[in-house]
Amino acid sequence: MTKPTGCNKPTRHGSLSEQLQALMAYRNKPEGDYEPLQTNWALVPDNNNADPEEVADMRFERDWRQTPSVQEIMKQVSSGDIERNEAGQIIRIGRLKFSDGKQTERGYMLGIDGVVIEADIRMPTGALLGARDKPERTSGGEINPQEVKASNQYFEDMLGTQPHRYKPNGKRRNGQNFTSEQSAKTLADAYANTDMSKVTFTKYPKGLPCGSPKVADSFLGMRKTTCAGGGGQAWEDITSALVDRDIWADTVASLSERDIAVLDSALEAKNMTEIHGAAKGTHKTAERRGKRFLRAANDNLAEFMKIFAA
Repeated sequence: MTKPTGCNKPTRHGSLSEQLQALMAYRNKPEGDYEPLQTNWALVPDNNNADPEEVADMRFERDWRQTPSVQEIMKQVSSGDIERNEAGQIIRIGRLKFSDGKQTERGYMLGIDGVVIEADIRMPTGALLGARDKPERTSGGEINPQEVKASNQYFEDMLGTQPHRYKPNGKRRNGQNFTSEQSAKTLADAYANTDMSKVTFTKYPKGLPCGSPKVADSFLGMRKTTCAGGGGQAWEDITSALVDRDIWADTVASLSERDIAVLDSALEAKNMTEIHGAAKGTHKTAERRGKRFLRAANDNLAEFMKIFAA
């Protein structure tokens, strides 16, 4: 391989900065150990003295909704309005209703195959009917309706859809579960038994997912995650950085000591007279010599970059 030499007659087209693109690459050289993208957010507080066993069972604090409340129960009991059935069982106190052993409520239970299913569960005698005891939502971070509306409006305008509508989930329907083979066979049978010439198709306008009040919940890739919560950097990016570093090392090793000295001095020089080897003669002569040395080193670096990047 023949070593390229600097051009003694540099082109005059374009500005000097446009002719020294290789020098910009030299300034931003990928040397040293590769450090992946990091954050300055401390994952562990400085005063983290908590015993792992103490925090193992901790969870997010949530609002717990119990209805009727203790205050409501005592209010109805104090009213003295009691109703009994023919067997003498109390079935109502004020607005509180109780089971006589015949009523059922919807709930979840294990089916014969061990799968959780929704079913009508018989309430034991004396059980309070219509009671509710479940977590509502995570405490703190109240949702601002104006922010949700603005967020939904953004997706409507960007995707050109109709206004977003939220439809809460209806009652769960328990039916037969099909395997992928059974589903494919059922679909094939439906096609075989259908006269496609008589089938009409309805094209609906563009819409947005309606399963959540906030459309952004359905487009997680377009949401900004918490600090240090976006996952690790892709291995392809790390590999490319390592390869670029190796190619750069071979490129610089092929340069002469004079070219390296010229490029290093150019990173700190205030003018062309401070380029390595240019400070001789008059100021104008030193300036021309500095430009010539810098162009030659830049051209040599650019040529080697093409060779090793090929």
